[in-house]
Amino acid sequence: MIFTTNAAGRLAYLSPGWAEITGQDARSAANYGWVQVVHPEDAEIVRALVARAIDEGREFSVRYRLIDRQGRPVWVAAVAMPRHDPHHHGFLGFLGSVNEILGAVSKETRADGLVGRLIAPEVGPGRVPRSSHEIAAAHILAAQAETLRTSSRSARQAIEFAAFEVSRQLTHGKDGVVSAEVH
Repeated sequence: MIFTTNAAGRLAYLSPGWAEITGQDARSAANYGWVQVVHPEDAEIVRALVARAIDEGREFSVRYRLIDRQGRPVWVAAVAMPRHDPHHHGFLGFLGSVNEILGAVSKETRADGLVGRLIAPEVGPGRVPRSSHEIAAAHILAAQAETLRTSSRSARQAIEFAAFEVSRQLTHGKDGVVSAEVH
C-alpha cells in the first residue's frame, strides 16, 4: 500500500489496499485518522516515531499492528522517505509504503522502528500495487533503501527527484484521495 503525505504528515494519497485490510476508507484515514486502526498497544510508538521523522525530515521504518476488518491484529512494516522540492530543497512530506509482514511473528514481538533508516519494503502476494505510479513508488522506495547504504550523492538525488515526481502524480491523480489541507 502506497501513501504520500504533506510536510505536516497529513495523508495526501493512500492506495486502496489500506481499505481492503482495515475497512477504513482514505477519507477517514486522512489527517491522522489512520491511527484509529493501529493496534492500541502500538499507537503511541508509531505516532512518536512518525512525529520525530516529520520534525527531522528523515526517512523511517516501523513495524506495528493494524486492526483488520474483522478486528484481528495484522503485522505490517511501514517505510517512508522524505520528499524535497527539487529546486528549493524544502521538505514536502513523505513517499511511503505499508506492507503486511510475511511469515510468523512471535507473541513477544513489539512495535518498533527507526528514524534515519529505510529498510526496503517487501510486497506480499495479493497486495501488489495496482497502478503504474504505485509500482514506480514501490521500486523507488526499494532503490532509495539501497542507495542510502551504498551509492553516491548523485544517485540519491536522482531517486529523490523520481520520488518527488511520482508523489506529485499520485497526489493529484485519480487513484487516491487528496486531503483538503494539501494544495
